[in-house]
Amino acid sequence: MNPVYDHIAAMVIIGLIFVGAVVVLPALNMRDLLSMEQLRLRNTAINVLNSILLDAGYPNDWGLRVNGTFYFEADAVKRFGLASQATSNFYVLDADKVQRLNVNNPLGFISYNDARKLLNLKGYGFRLRIMPPFNVTNVDGTRIDEAHTPLTFLSSTTLNCAFKVSFLEGTPIPNAVVEGYIFYSKDKSFEISPIGPSYTDALGIFSKQITLNLESPDYVIVILRVTVSDAAAVLVTMSRDASVYVADINIVGDAVVLTKAKKPSNEDVKINQIFVYTSGGDLYSIYNGSNQDHFNTGSGQHALWSRTFDGLRQLNPLALIFDFWATENGRREIIVAGPYKNLLNYGVSSYGCSFSGNGGVVKLERAVVIAGAIYTFEFCIWRE
Repeated sequence: MNPVYDHIAAMVIIGLIFVGAVVVLPALNMRDLLSMEQLRLRNTAINVLNSILLDAGYPNDWGLRVNGTFYFEADAVKRFGLASQATSNFYVLDADKVQRLNVNNPLGFISYNDARKLLNLKGYGFRLRIMPPFNVTNVDGTRIDEAHTPLTFLSSTTLNCAFKVSFLEGTPIPNAVVEGYIFYSKDKSFEISPIGPSYTDALGIFSKQITLNLESPDYVIVILRVTVSDAAAVLVTMSRDASVYVADINIVGDAVVLTKAKKPSNEDVKINQIFVYTSGGDLYSIYNGSNQDHFNTGSGQHALWSRTFDGLRQLNPLALIFDFWATENGRREIIVAGPYKNLLNYGVSSYGCSFSGNGGVVKLERAVVIAGAIYTFEFCIWRE
């Protein structure tokens, strides 16, 4: 072969190799850099999540940092962590600290920016979500709330309760155990009835007709514990949401604090009884009211009534049920709420901000225990 052609061929091959190196190697290096960045982000996520879930923070009871009026002192928190200081078990969270993630908590909360600063996450964004281990929805899959309730009156004394239980990805759960209580009132009468163990069908549907002792009650509240294997979710639903008219219920340690509702009715009400429903499905009567246990729902002060019940936190309360007497119109009113109102039903409790970065997002999940109940804790982090 002509030597000239050999030199030309060699030059072409060397040129191709050079061009390939210029084009391919940076691409490979970029992929390596992105992989390394994602790995660093994941390591950061693991470290931060462990700090949140395994560290009690400082002070270790910072969820209770209140003054004489029960308001939370966010400035007193020097280190952010949600772990309970009362146990050495991993992934058991302090219910009081979890409440401070609720930005609608009328007794105070820790802001997202404060938490990010305490976690030393400058340049990062994050979001926390706390979810029940499975979904409890209306039969058609819609969310259960005040406007979309699973309760339907079939007659003046017959109430039907129907909902669907499914895994988080939507698969129906058959044979889930459902049990709980129904609270209802009419004029001066107040009734409590147990709802015995029943089961979801092959489609994950629970449907039960309940016979009432009062005709056309004014207030109806149903609390049900849905159990799948060893995990349980609590459903609180009602035919009428009275709590926005009477008061909001809050728990701070062993203290119960009633705060002014967003839409007060300006009624003078008296507390007849207080019941507590626990994560284990038990119902206890913890208080019988006296003539001193009354307040005006529209009065000027924010905290309307408070009382400390020694050992209340140890019961793992999921909901408190108040039986009120409206003194002006002579009517019994019922409200139900508790320290984890945003965790009841199947809804998601979210804290943090929406994704605002240009890179990837790392998402981690852990099973945690709050007040004796199991939840899924989701943590997302990204570079801003």
